[in-house]
Amino acid sequence: MLKNIILFLLFSYAVKSYSQTIQGKVIDEVSGEPIPFVSLMIIGSQATSISNENGDFVIKAKGFPLKLKFSHVSYLISEFEIKSSSDNLIIKLKQAAINLAEVTIDPYRGKKLLKSAFEKATKYKDENYYLKAFYRQLTSVNNNPTKIHEIFYDIKWNVSKTTGWIARQTRFAESKNQSAFNLSNQSYFTFSSSGYLTQPNSGTFVTEKTLDKYTIEIERYIEQADQDIAVITCTINKAGKNQFYANSTFYVGTEDFKIYRVENNILNLPMDLDNGAGFKYPPIVKTIATFKSNSAEVNILESISTKMYLSIIYADRMRSTDLSATVSSLLTVYQEDNNIKNESFQNVRRDTKDKNVVESIKYNADFWQNNPIVKQTSLEDKFSKLMEGQNAFGTMINP
Repeated sequence: MLKNIILFLLFSYAVKSYSQTIQGKVIDEVSGEPIPFVSLMIIGSQATSISNENGDFVIKAKGFPLKLKFSHVSYLISEFEIKSSSDNLIIKLKQAAINLAEVTIDPYRGKKLLKSAFEKATKYKDENYYLKAFYRQLTSVNNNPTKIHEIFYDIKWNVSKTTGWIARQTRFAESKNQSAFNLSNQSYFTFSSSGYLTQPNSGTFVTEKTLDKYTIEIERYIEQADQDIAVITCTINKAGKNQFYANSTFYVGTEDFKIYRVENNILNLPMDLDNGAGFKYPPIVKTIATFKSNSAEVNILESISTKMYLSIIYADRMRSTDLSATVSSLLTVYQEDNNIKNESFQNVRRDTKDKNVVESIKYNADFWQNNPIVKQTSLEDKFSKLMEGQNAFGTMINP
């Protein structure tokens, strides 16, 4: 009898814990299109999250009722009262007003705003922030998912980039039909692209020193409650045929000179491929980094999404094969934690192999089961379930 009571209490606790998870999708109020990278938080708590590329979100609550606050640089900040747990919330956000009237008043204002933003950030370039983050990378070849790996990191970040990392939990799976193609250090590029005070070792990026190399224009102003956000496009004036460079869009506060979002289109990125693969055409890379406003003088990293479009030639002894590959990654910060500042962080290095990082930590299936931080797009979810069904996670061996 006592055993049955204990089992019942454990089951009740598990149901109660599960019921505290809130899931849903954020969409545009008018178009109904999903909105990626929307920040959300439970008001009055430290619980935060961010929607993924499909607008899907998951957040864990301790009790109800509660208020969820949603914010995105292009939408009005909105609050919603949630009275009970749900797995199918639909949150509709209203676009912020767009002001085009002021765009042509001062043709140099975009450059001035960027310069002010860079100068402000430079004052804090040596100040580190300590964050907990979740990273997922999905590789697709010829439109078919082939491998996925996921890592929980502690990271050390500043306004230039992520400078240190500790892998806490990992898992990996790959299809038995996967090609020989492998991109071994996507996380290095993600970490290196996670700041807004870029200091590249090679190539041309938008920095305070390179502003004269770009045509800089304010595309529009987004009218938020406290200030306008200027959307500033930067297009390189002249690029060589094989020159490594980025065209960028910055979202800058017109009053506080903080940077809220950076989008990069990167061409001719120098990369190395494994197993005798080479590029048929230079890779094209797109990144979107979002930064969360707080009481500090600079905004801290919230998420960094990268997507690489690769046209590859793979040659073996018998034949040559053309492959079209896409490597997508998303690093999302779910907690700021100064308690980890004294940990021993690994330096961000180009020669770090993601596979080796994954293999260095024993797979813990219980940790990943129903983990509320692990949010997936529909494609990732389908592939993950396929791999789980084949018991492929936790091993580098094809199922």
